[in-house]
Amino acid sequence: MEQPFRPSHSHRRLYSISEEITPADDQILRHGGTSSSLERLPSRLQQSKRSSVDLRQQIENLVYENSYLKGELQWQKESNQALLQLQERMFQIFHDMEDALVQVTTGLEEAKRGYLSLWGVNPEDGNAGDKGGMI
Repeated sequence: MEQPFRPSHSHRRLYSISEEITPADDQILRHGGTSSSLERLPSRLQQSKRSSVDLRQQIENLVYENSYLKGELQWQKESNQALLQLQERMFQIFHDMEDALVQVTTGLEEAKRGYLSLWGVNPEDGNAGDKGGMI
């Protein structure tokens, strides 16, 4: 049986970009911007460790970072609000479905009683077999 190729030296696992950044991060990167997710990429961290920048450049970098972090925070707030609205709507739909099920169950029980009464059967006697079930 042929053994699979295994390199003799140890490899660090390389994470795919898709595991580290979102599609929105990718779009931002393609348009020359950055995000906190992009800045946490190992390559970006190494790059920032190597660069020595004067005080003025550091201030400019921090102002830029502050602006995109404010934008990310706003995006997170708006996304959270949209998700909370979805959750609220789903709870409403769930309760509407519960109410509809109660109504249909009541309607089915009434229909069954009406049908059985045509045959002279009183479901309350126990002669109707399964109580509360569908026909």
